[in-house]
Amino acid sequence: MPDKILRVEGLSFKYDKNNILSDINFTLDVGDFVGILGPNGCGKTTLLKNINRWLKPNQGKVLIDGSNIFQLSVKDLAKRVATVPQDTSLDVSFTVEQVVSMGRNPHLKSFERERQRDMLVIEDAMRTMDVLHLRDKPINQLSGGERQRVLIARALAQEPTLLLLDEPTSHLDINYQWELLELLKNLCVNKSLTILIVLHDINLASMFCTKVILLKDHKIFKMGPLNEVITERNIKEVFNMNVRVEYPEGRKQPVIIFLNPATEDIKARPFERLHVICGGGEGEKLLYYLSQRGYKVSTGVLNKGDTDWKVAKLLGFTVVEEAPFSPITEEKVEENIHHINQSDAVILADIPFGYGNLINLSCLNRVTAQKQIFILEEKDICERDYTEGTAAEIYHRIRQRATVLASMEELKKII
Repeated sequence: MPDKILRVEGLSFKYDKNNILSDINFTLDVGDFVGILGPNGCGKTTLLKNINRWLKPNQGKVLIDGSNIFQLSVKDLAKRVATVPQDTSLDVSFTVEQVVSMGRNPHLKSFERERQRDMLVIEDAMRTMDVLHLRDKPINQLSGGERQRVLIARALAQEPTLLLLDEPTSHLDINYQWELLELLKNLCVNKSLTILIVLHDINLASMFCTKVILLKDHKIFKMGPLNEVITERNIKEVFNMNVRVEYPEGRKQPVIIFLNPATEDIKARPFERLHVICGGGEGEKLLYYLSQRGYKVSTGVLNKGDTDWKVAKLLGFTVVEEAPFSPITEEKVEENIHHINQSDAVILADIPFGYGNLINLSCLNRVTAQKQIFILEEKDICERDYTEGTAAEIYHRIRQRATVLASMEELKKII
């Protein structure tokens, strides 16, 4: 067994006379989950295509499990390396199971039908990517996120040691991005799969990858563990962007806060610490804005898996969290009130209220009258109250002592 799954040595590639990749050297170990980051046009996709032999390097070599890729047959290479391209559009009526079954082609002779073991591998791949319930559905009837998971299942059916993915999270919402990367990370941990993935979101790479490669000017600028690569200086050097890199309490991964050059150092922050009551994705834009402005933010109570929970965790905010689909316990209520009291001000997002999250409104109602409260009210509470009027009654009491803002634009003028 070779010591490295992937070894790239002195790889250079040109389109015509234009250098696209120059002197690329790196190795990957079993179970690595490595993100490739860099500005547009730096060669990220081209690097993947050189590794899977879709393109031939002008110099250097690529070794998979110790074997030069150009000394392997097409089938032998496909048994070791699987690729999920960026474009997932498939204008065909094949069922999900038929598409995933294509991943077994490298293991079959011409015109040979799938054997029992092949069918077990296909079913396991669909189960792993949570598409087994879609097995009989035509792939052209699926959503973008579902289609992406099917194509990864097809790649897993090849039983590769190395999986290459080109921006699989582009065009997906935060829920699909999170779920997809969680599934991929579990493959590295539980099945010792090695993954090399092109990503455009640095925070997603920081949250899920074990190592990252920064490309600049067609070369590797830096590769290594997150804490060595994701630094303010490196991000500035590679992307020409001003950021703050922080390590929130209890989290080993860095969080990157992008500083808006249009507002940086121009509008002073009126507060230092804010608590946000949100949920269901209604707080997503607000949370990103507060991160960009550099506020210290807490939020809650949010159930794990909620869209706003994912965004808050991604941004490194303090989250008062409850188990998925569970009622909010008194312990979490007290924790939420503690963070409300510790904050300089509270923002209540334009969220619907049911009996599950009504307690968050009650928490806000219990705090001192001196606490400054901002309500983002884009819809009347009557349109968002699913508690037969209980939420509206509490809401109106809070509203009487709050600053009511009709839009995010109004909020940005103040906060």
